[in-house]
Amino acid sequence: MKRHLLCLTLDTDPDGLNGRIPDRQSLEWEGLEQVQRLPEELSATLGRVPMTWFVRADGQLESILGNAVYLLETYDAFWTRVKKAGDEVAWHPHLYRQETSEDAAVIITDPVEAQDELERLWSILKTSLTPTAFRNGEGWHKPETYATVERLGFRCDSTAIPGRAGGPGHPMNWTCAPNQPYFPASNDLCLPGSARSLLELPMNTWHLQAPHDATPRVRYMNPAVHPHLFASALKNWENACKLPSADLCVWVMIFHPDEVLATRGNDALYSRSTRALCTNLIAMAESLRRIGHDFEWVTVSVAAERWRGHQQRLSA
Repeated sequence: MKRHLLCLTLDTDPDGLNGRIPDRQSLEWEGLEQVQRLPEELSATLGRVPMTWFVRADGQLESILGNAVYLLETYDAFWTRVKKAGDEVAWHPHLYRQETSEDAAVIITDPVEAQDELERLWSILKTSLTPTAFRNGEGWHKPETYATVERLGFRCDSTAIPGRAGGPGHPMNWTCAPNQPYFPASNDLCLPGSARSLLELPMNTWHLQAPHDATPRVRYMNPAVHPHLFASALKNWENACKLPSADLCVWVMIFHPDEVLATRGNDALYSRSTRALCTNLIAMAESLRRIGHDFEWVTVSVAAERWRGHQQRLSA
């Protein structure tokens, strides 16, 4: 029987960063504060769903808020509680250059500078975080940054967005990346290479059509969209799951706090509702039950180790 490992992940980005016009200056956290009620809501509707919380800790927080580990310290009681319940707290830096709040936040795209920044930040963070899972802000990596994360001791990266590339000047390019776990080649992160210590678990993509799209677009699997949009994408996904393929699949879903925050106002794509998010997760589980497949909710690090073990058994 085919088995699916389902990973629910959240990037603890500030309100307004991930809209159609990203506001990189924003450092407001109402969404993060409100979404802290979600674990109980999930438990009431789906049973225990372990989440991976990718927590911002980076130079922008250090420059503007005075502390790279601002979110880790401000919400320490919450992180302690969810980790005790089985969730994972992972690292999610946005590599920006911003000296004052009046300055524009600019992505550090030079590979050597980005590499140095990761190492500098980790020297601050390593007493607060265990090196398990990593996701780079705005979905990009260079071979140098990936190798740095690997060298720092991380076992799982979840940055790739298969089939997507950034706009002009943006460093993201995953147009040819696989949509399942793989070990990236050292010189081209979109190509599978030989086994290495850092495994890539992409933010899985599928085709979803928003009201403002002429045709369906490749988007990451976001359970915070309106349920009728999610249901449409889910039909095609269910059909694809029926096709012969690997007998262990990993599906990494991602959303952001303000996408389920009612006070952000109506949106054609995002539900602004944790209830809608739960509805979408229930629909995904029912879809797999309908086709007779087994599934389990796990953190990304657990999924990575399960996938590694499965591959080892296949090659034994």
